Amino acid sequence: MLAVMAVAAAVRWSALRTLPPDYDEYDYIRLGHRYAERMVPGRWGELPEVTENSEHPPLVKLLYGAALEATGAPEPDWKAIEIGKPLPEQARRSYRTTRTVSAAAGVLQVGLTALVSPPGGLWLALDTYHAKFTAEAYLEGVAGLFALLAILLFERALRRRAPQGLLPEASAPAPGPLLLSAAALALATASKYPFGLVVGLTMLPFLLHRTRRRPGLRLAFAAVGLAVFVAADPYLWIHPVDRIWGSVAYHFGYAVGDHVRAVGLPWWQPLSWLTRAAPATWHPGVFPVAFLDRLILVAALLGAPAAAARRPIFAAWAAVGLAFLLAWPTKWPQYTLLVRTPLVVCAGLGLAALSERLLHRRRPAADLVRP
Repeated sequence: MLAVMAVAAAVRWSALRTLPPDYDEYDYIRLGHRYAERMVPGRWGELPEVTENSEHPPLVKLLYGAALEATGAPEPDWKAIEIGKPLPEQARRSYRTTRTVSAAAGVLQVGLTALVSPPGGLWLALDTYHAKFTAEAYLEGVAGLFALLAILLFERALRRRAPQGLLPEASAPAPGPLLLSAAALALATASKYPFGLVVGLTMLPFLLHRTRRRPGLRLAFAAVGLAVFVAADPYLWIHPVDRIWGSVAYHFGYAVGDHVRAVGLPWWQPLSWLTRAAPATWHPGVFPVAFLDRLILVAALLGAPAAAARRPIFAAWAAVGLAFLLAWPTKWPQYTLLVRTPLVVCAGLGLAALSERLLHRRRPAADLVRP
């Protein structure tokens, strides 16, 4: 796991230092500075007053603000920053500080993935989309980390400790990991809504089936999730119903709005992002390995039966995530980080099953030549 994390860290550290400013970073870093201004004695109560970019919940921007305040990074002259052009020297400290937060979350996500499947973890470490959008000050790094934690804790609540790969039992989930999973799911949602939606829909049938005789456990799961979500989202501390409705409604309007329609990406565009290494084309020389991006979808489909048998929650996550990407009208490349982790796990578990099968076939022949 440590070796895989070292690879992920090396790829992301190189990327965060060399990638030019990207579109969404402009908003997230600027708002990080707005939050940093309020993270001083006497001004913490002003956090809910930051209303710009309210379509995205503020947790990641709060983490960026905390990092900016802790390091004292000065706010850049935003007029001097051009998307896709070299980063001005005066903006480097602010960008590097926030990008480091995102990259650290991305590396931790790779490490946790390697615990499930070492080949899958290495694949994710080298994935150009994951490396790009977790090396930049986007929301996906932190949101993806909490989403994976939610899945792992939920899976732990449903499974025995041993033997490895055992399918879920018929008994009720373990309350401790289950409620921690609810908290992690809430933090993923408070980082970026689609991560909470996809992971929540993935968990739902398992949760309903395994708690059918435990309504109190269902209620506790919902209560913990709601409490943590509201606590992690200061924007909702004032007029919560109106604000959550406005935030969610924005996405439905944006998805069918002029900008998305003008770009005109087809419904199957996520499949294109999952079969080509676009970041390597956008940023030549930044990412050391690109060919794996072209194989991820096919490898995951081939490995899906093994994943369904060994870690069914990951197979379900991949299926729900792909369905969401194909159905949702907004088709930006960073959205594919919703499914890249479960896809590499499916691919890695498939490779492990194939390796075991080949070794099993060779063993009898080897036994014949033993003295």
